[in-house]
Amino acid sequence: MAAALAVGVGVAAALAKAELARRSTRQAPGVSHSRLKRLTLEQIDLAIALLQGRGEVAPERTVHETRKALKRARALVRLQQSALGRKRFRRANATLRQAGRRLAGARDAEVIAETLQSIVESHPKRLAHSAGVAKLRERLLDEREQARQRGEAHQREAVLAELRATRALLERWQPSQSERKTARLGLHRIYRRGLKRGRRARKAKDSPSLHAWRKRVKDLRYAAEALELREVAKQADRLGETVGQEHDLWLLAQCLRRNRKCFKGDSAARKQLRELIARRRRRLRKRAFKLGEELYRQPPKRFVRRCLAD
Repeated sequence: MAAALAVGVGVAAALAKAELARRSTRQAPGVSHSRLKRLTLEQIDLAIALLQGRGEVAPERTVHETRKALKRARALVRLQQSALGRKRFRRANATLRQAGRRLAGARDAEVIAETLQSIVESHPKRLAHSAGVAKLRERLLDEREQARQRGEAHQREAVLAELRATRALLERWQPSQSERKTARLGLHRIYRRGLKRGRRARKAKDSPSLHAWRKRVKDLRYAAEALELREVAKQADRLGETVGQEHDLWLLAQCLRRNRKCFKGDSAARKQLRELIARRRRRLRKRAFKLGEELYRQPPKRFVRRCLAD
């Protein structure tokens, strides 16, 4: 089960296993962790290890891998919401959310630069020699470096403190209901929220609504991985990546608006870039809604019965 949850983390997965083993040796005698609880602690330990610079993850990948671990941990907390209780759940969820937000600036700057590069590489004849594109890329690289520097010191220390506190909170917690009941209630809640968010996104057809949907789709993906629902996890992953690409393009479009001066004297390239972004976003939205119909085709109760049949 732990291996399934760590798919896509690569070297970072080994860090998580090592950290979990180290923590287990310090566990008080007689204390038994449920599998879901262990997996949650594993992801928090992974985030802590990455922020401390342990392992062989490249520095430019640290924030990305850390945020992935935090998203997994938060999805697992949502999966166990009924067992955690309202107060403990709210505290753990809020802390993990805040930790992710502290690191978001550096990641957003990275994503925007990568998205621009992807579009230029796809249309080299139209954009590769544009002076405006070159200026925008230079500005994005500067913003990315500034974001990294801002996140290197006090932000990481703040996140580490928050994660240690959350880990201690969950370490002391002993689930009072069966893991099976916890899983059924949690999966039902996660699937239902994704279904509702998808309907809102289809109605609104804007990137913020799609992005809100993506968060709930990610919850379903990570919950499905933890419960070894491989086909559901694959479907949710495809949908999440599609919506994620649309959001990356939306971020680039916002950046293009803020940096119009880069295209002074090169308005044709700016117009081309804007049109290419809009075209890709339309294509991705269409694909996302089709994938969403396939993933969320059942009512929540029927979905849970199918996935977790007795």
